[in-house]
Amino acid sequence: MSASIRRRLSGKPRCELRDVGSLTKAQPQLDLVHVTSVGAMREIVQAEQVETRECAVFSNRKLVYFFLARPAYRLKDGDQKSDQINRFPSVLVIDPGRLGAPFHVYPFDTGAGVSGRYGDKADPFVYLEDYELDPSLQAAARHINWAFGSNRAYFDGDLRQGLESKIDPWKAVLKGFVTIAGLASSRHNDPDKRASAIEIAFDHHVTLKGNSKLIIIPKQYMENGKNKNHEFLRRLRKLRIRWETYDWQPNLEPDFFFEEIHEIVRKNFQARRKL
Repeated sequence: MSASIRRRLSGKPRCELRDVGSLTKAQPQLDLVHVTSVGAMREIVQAEQVETRECAVFSNRKLVYFFLARPAYRLKDGDQKSDQINRFPSVLVIDPGRLGAPFHVYPFDTGAGVSGRYGDKADPFVYLEDYELDPSLQAAARHINWAFGSNRAYFDGDLRQGLESKIDPWKAVLKGFVTIAGLASSRHNDPDKRASAIEIAFDHHVTLKGNSKLIIIPKQYMENGKNKNHEFLRRLRKLRIRWETYDWQPNLEPDFFFEEIHEIVRKNFQARRKL
């Protein structure tokens, strides 16, 4: 059985998640992560910015999406083998310090929620807007403290032990979040990290220069034996973006490489004492 999280057609959103977060301290600020295909990343680097696109979930408003810290997004047809390197994942790590206030902040991937990717776990009487946090990075950092207790536990998707037992039965939004977020736990049989990855959207383009900390891309896109992708390397140096690579192989599924990418991001944050 698959159930989508519905949008509100009337009434006011319930602010349980916002309220409980406001009562706790904030964890140290994490960077943002944008996951896309290699082909799309080439266009982003050429344009020198991540550009907004129309979003079907939010009335075709033009938005650009990030997750807080986690490379949790999955590419279209990511479970299908391909020999085209352009179809494989690439990641940008962005410092949010100069981006201004987000358009919205949600405690999970909204696209996955409205498309029913969380199965029958979503409470049918809790609507998408009920889950929205305050549109600020501080709200995201406070949510991490309440729900996970630390940035490291958040990165792993592991909720505070016993969190649900401390929630009153009538707090349906809090219980609904905990149920969905449990799908991302490392203790789950088949964890879906989107289920508790904090989604942060902006309604403006995000420039790369001065904001980008790191790009992760296949090694074979940067070099092939003695040959190097000089044009792409030149653009990265111009934008002052550091890069790390994973070892791509053709005729594997793009999703296959996300575990390696996840560990590259983790080590990057640990080296900078973010986790």
